[in-house]
Amino acid sequence: MAANVQQQSGNLLDVLKKKMRQTKEEMEKYKDECEEFHKKLQNEVMRREEAESEVAALNRRIQLLEEDLERSEERLASATAKLSEASAAADESERIRKALENRTNMEDDRVGILEAQLAQAKLIAEEADKKYEEVLENRALADEERMDALENQLKEARFMAEEADKKYDEVHTLDIT
Repeated sequence: MAANVQQQSGNLLDVLKKKMRQTKEEMEKYKDECEEFHKKLQNEVMRREEAESEVAALNRRIQLLEEDLERSEERLASATAKLSEASAAADESERIRKALENRTNMEDDRVGILEAQLAQAKLIAEEADKKYEEVLENRALADEERMDALENQLKEARFMAEEADKKYDEVHTLDIT
């Protein structure tokens, strides 16, 4: 009977050792899986942080572009004011010309000089108008192109952020289960 108890103890000990080995192997397997998921999580967190920093950089760039646009609008306002002054100067020249013409009907030479001055002022005003329109068109086109580029970059950044969120949610869901 003692031999029977000893044999049962040996069998029980073997079964327990086998069970411990299996449990240890399972533990190692789950530990490896856990490490793998942890690495994946760290990668996803890093990618998400990179995407967030890229979005922040794009937002800063948009802010800088908006500031540049504001400065451009201020310069445009200044050019408009100068054009207005030139237009007013041209109007004043016209008024002076008419006044001098009425007063000095007899002085044809002097009138000719004033008309030449008026023509020159008109040319300057027309050139200023042309330059103003060119600057306005060029500025509008450049601003439009910049805004399109910014919108495309913003869409791309949003898409990347959404993808990172999806991947993070997937990893998070896998961690939970």
